[in-house]
Amino acid sequence: MGSAAKLAGVMVGGWLLVGCGPRDACFPGQAGTVTRARRDIVGGHLRRAHAHNDYAHARPLEDALAQGFHSVEADTWLVGNALQVAHWPWEGFRGTLQELYLDPLQRRVDELGSVLGDGEPFVLWLDIKERNPAYVKALRDALEPYSMLSVFHADRVEERPVSVVLSGDRAVKRLVVESSGPVRASRDSNDYARDDPPADTRWTHYALEWDATVGWDGEGTIPAEALHQLRCTMENAHATGRRVRFYAVPEKPAAWDLLLDVGADLVSTDRLEELGAFLRSAP
Repeated sequence: MGSAAKLAGVMVGGWLLVGCGPRDACFPGQAGTVTRARRDIVGGHLRRAHAHNDYAHARPLEDALAQGFHSVEADTWLVGNALQVAHWPWEGFRGTLQELYLDPLQRRVDELGSVLGDGEPFVLWLDIKERNPAYVKALRDALEPYSMLSVFHADRVEERPVSVVLSGDRAVKRLVVESSGPVRASRDSNDYARDDPPADTRWTHYALEWDATVGWDGEGTIPAEALHQLRCTMENAHATGRRVRFYAVPEKPAAWDLLLDVGADLVSTDRLEELGAFLRSAP
């Protein structure tokens, strides 16, 4: 199969959701050799724990931190001049980005030196849920006051305790990170191609749909071709210098263990306690 993706769209609540079909992740003859993720000396595998839609939990941010997670995700919308957090506006907003995440994270860094007090970096993913040009300035203005945030210049990165990665709307996240001057965020891509260019200070991550890459439900044995495609994806993405997370991963230990086995940088879940317990005991 060639590298061109097949596009498909479906209307949900007045929104056109567009996805990409499977594409060949491997170069001709590529074996897809990867190494199992190593346990971090300080945080073990919890360094890889990612809270998908973190705001949906009873205590946004706090529940993930209680489990030792080092990565959380918040869906954001621009309402007036405020960045509000929710999956869909009609479901109700949980609070502003500052109230739920930026302010409490900064307080923890000021008190502990890092978010979890372990000296390890923390990632705040912001999923941009709308194509609104005003979002660009609003987000840059919102992030600017926070000294804890890594600063991304055109040619270098000032690493600090918390790094923001933008996901979601392709056009807006690119405008945010590629506008002139330094910015306190980098971006991901929801698309992967085996010949993507090397990472730079603006595009640092992939966030890839599980079914489009793997398509395994976590039951039984993963098909050989699906495993081969996954291994090639990880090998080639890491060769560019980018980190990888998958979304919509089956909430099953077999799928989580497979991610560790192929060296995934993040393991995503909505089930914080279950994944926390799994990663604490995983080899």
